[in-house]
Amino acid sequence: MSEQRGWLNMLRISNSPTIVSNAMVGVAITIHAHAELWSERITTPPLELFTPLILIIAVLLLLYFSGMVFNDAFDAKRDEVSKPDRPIPMGIIRVSQAWSAGFFMLVISILIAFGISVTCGLTTTALGIVILLYTFLHHAPLFSVPLMAICRGMVFIVVVSSFSEQYFSPLLWMYSGALAFYTAVLTFVGTFENQQQSRASYAVWLTLFPAGFIVYTSGIQSPITWGLFIVFTAWIFWAWSNFCSKEKQPVHGMHKLLSGFALLDCIFIAAVGEYHIMVFSLICFALTVAAHRKILGT
Repeated sequence: MSEQRGWLNMLRISNSPTIVSNAMVGVAITIHAHAELWSERITTPPLELFTPLILIIAVLLLLYFSGMVFNDAFDAKRDEVSKPDRPIPMGIIRVSQAWSAGFFMLVISILIAFGISVTCGLTTTALGIVILLYTFLHHAPLFSVPLMAICRGMVFIVVVSSFSEQYFSPLLWMYSGALAFYTAVLTFVGTFENQQQSRASYAVWLTLFPAGFIVYTSGIQSPITWGLFIVFTAWIFWAWSNFCSKEKQPVHGMHKLLSGFALLDCIFIAAVGEYHIMVFSLICFALTVAAHRKILGT
């Protein structure tokens, strides 16, 4: 394994399209909140999307990559036994390099966020703190599951804050909670990923709850949303079958749950009728599935 390949593996670059997909949900929430905020006006003022979106995607990717690097740096000794094929145990990347890279990306992300706005900087700092807490506590399921759920659930909040705190709406909190729930289930199932048993496999079906909740509360009249929910259900069934098959393919199951972030995002976006934005999340889903064939996402 080359050093370049080692860094790509450590960064879990194959999962990065799901971060971009999450950002698109934040855009959809912002557009929806902007329309509601100015609903009583005859003329709605323009909403600048492009520049804040590009900057906040960079912020989120840096945060995500820093978290991945922190995990490998913290687990270096443990991985010598359990995951000797990881870049640090193989000697491709030094632990000191990983820690330095992680903190560099974390600091840069916070600086960029404060450059966008104070609110965005504060929400990004809060997310960075949770990422660090997860790094040091992720071997205790009592902490790892809720902390990872908070990490992912905060993504929507960070994105919306990059546009304006005026767009903090009930829809934002509902979507953030739904994403956090999905992440909590995924994290719980992931704790059994390397075990040759399927005792956590039935928990996979709990990932349907946030999607079903959003469809029922927001997108019940949209045939596109219902169609996406059916596709999402089939995808989760496929993930579940990987976990409980005779061949025991938990990595494939985890990959489907990870790429499922983007499918869930499609449901979120479709539920508020922003179908043109949903296309980007569909592309992110396809990119994630393709990338998992080359680089592991776990």
